[in-house]
Amino acid sequence: MALVAVSCTSATEAEANPTLPPTTELPANTTAQTTGATPAASGETREVELVSMGLPKLDALVAALDAGDLQASKDALEAYDAVWNGIEVYVNVRSYSAYLKLEADLQIELEEGLGADTPDFPALKEVAEELAARYADTVAMSEQGPPLNLLFDDVATLRLVRAELRITNAALADGNVEKAAEYFTKFAEGFFDQSYPLIKDRNEEAGEEIEHLVDDAVAAFADPARTADELADITAVVLSNYNFGVSLVNAAARNADPAKAAVTTSDLLRLSQLHDVRIQLIKSYTAWQAGDFERAASVAEVAGTTAFSRVAPALAAKGGDKALKDLIDAYTELAGAAGDAEEVAAAQLAALRGVAVAEQVLLGQFWMDEAVQSHLAALPAPGDWT
Repeated sequence: MALVAVSCTSATEAEANPTLPPTTELPANTTAQTTGATPAASGETREVELVSMGLPKLDALVAALDAGDLQASKDALEAYDAVWNGIEVYVNVRSYSAYLKLEADLQIELEEGLGADTPDFPALKEVAEELAARYADTVAMSEQGPPLNLLFDDVATLRLVRAELRITNAALADGNVEKAAEYFTKFAEGFFDQSYPLIKDRNEEAGEEIEHLVDDAVAAFADPARTADELADITAVVLSNYNFGVSLVNAAARNADPAKAAVTTSDLLRLSQLHDVRIQLIKSYTAWQAGDFERAASVAEVAGTTAFSRVAPALAAKGGDKALKDLIDAYTELAGAAGDAEEVAAAQLAALRGVAVAEQVLLGQFWMDEAVQSHLAALPAPGDWT
């Protein structure tokens, strides 16, 4: 599959100090669940294990607020937010109202309160205690609710690893290179141990590209001459590409159908149709690079009309048609004329990534099945196109 993950698009979601414990250290039994076809039993599941990680972080927050220690309170809230950003997918799926209350209401109130000139610690402690109580309710939801697809465990793992990178970027924004280096080291370890196989299973080239970017960033952090601004630019690219990897697994998890037991011939046809969209996008961009803007525009138009229309109904049934069509259209608007090379390349890459996400929307839950992998391997490679 021809998909190169090299752009520096902005992250689509909001996001060392040696005195703090690791904020998102995962339990030792973290493993890849790449098929995700079988839900876990209720009770002490991987979901319960991961969601429960937020409870001690909130206990530390309440204690810091009770002591009136501003820095400790900020550190504790940062540690909680790192866990929350990892596990919030479970809460979002199980109860959107609970998700909004925890994040958009209580957490925002704490962040704003701690950012005030004179924080009201007693009042903030009450907010933190309510947050802790409502968070405990989400743990109970995970314990008592129906099992979710195992792919959600993969999404949570990827997001928990990413939390270290978000803290890295925040530290660099503050000019704290020492803290940033500590948290990037944690991110890199988590990436290679846990995230890389999950992303590579979904898209090999994307996984390898992120691997190279992480290696380059590790080398950059080892260079004492690098400034915070330079490191911030490097880690922003890592985050952008990592977010794409998360989006692949997230699309597979959210669109898994528990009633569907196997891949069908129609499913495989949809993969071929999406691959045809990909072919047209790459042909168009090749023509654009050669200065043949008329051909670039006409082939891009085929990608967004004839080719896309074949697979659009299947995507529409899962609510995934508009996102891809918008990305194709955005590239098509640029393909018919000379323009900024980086802008055109970024638009074409975004459309290609949209195709990859659409594949996960349709067949992510069966992605590692032999029938799917064999079909993908038989699709024409870039060198076969004329």
